[in-house]
Order: sequence, then structure tokens, then C-alpha cells
Amino acid sequence: MTDNEKYIKYIRKNLSEREILEQLAEEASELSQAALKAIRALKLSSNPTPLSCLEASDNLKEEYVDVAMCYALYTNILPGLNNIKASSKWERWAKRLGYEE
Repeated sequence: MTDNEKYIKYIRKNLSEREILEQLAEEASELSQAALKAIRALKLSSNPTPLSCLEASDNLKEEYVDVAMCYALYTNILPGLNNIKASSKWERWAKRLGYEE
């Protein structure tokens, strides 16, 4: 079992279905905000932002991964999502919940 698989198992054990959905909703909101910032950074709006296109793109990607992690955890479809399964964010999440080596 890989470290990330241990973290995922720990997260599943320590969060209820409701808590996973709450986290998904929070991350989805952050994804929405990142998409709005990307619109502004790409100058698709007359409302400027200090973010560069690269920063906005990186933020959008990070928030998408967060949403995908929550959705994958909720639906239990992790085996088919190797890029999500390999994310270093699993460790951070597990440790926030109290995981200890």
C-alpha cells in the first residue's frame, strides 16, 4: 500500500459522507472563484486583477484537483484517477485530520 493509499483510507475512515460533501462544496466554491479570476486575468472582462495568466491558470488547476479529490473520495472512483490518487494533497488532508506515522 502506498503512502497516499494510507492517507486516503485514513480520510475515508475519519470523515462522514456529509463531511466529504461539505468539503466538496467548499472546494467547488473555490474553483468557481478561481475560474472568475482566470476570466479577469485573461482580460475576458474589463475588471482587472493583479494575477498573471499563469498564476490564474495554476490556481484554477489546483482548485480543480481539490474538487476532483473530494468527488473521487465521495464516489469511490479513485482507482481510475491515477493523477488524483498520486496528489500530494492527500497527506496534508490526512494530517489535518490527525494522521500520525
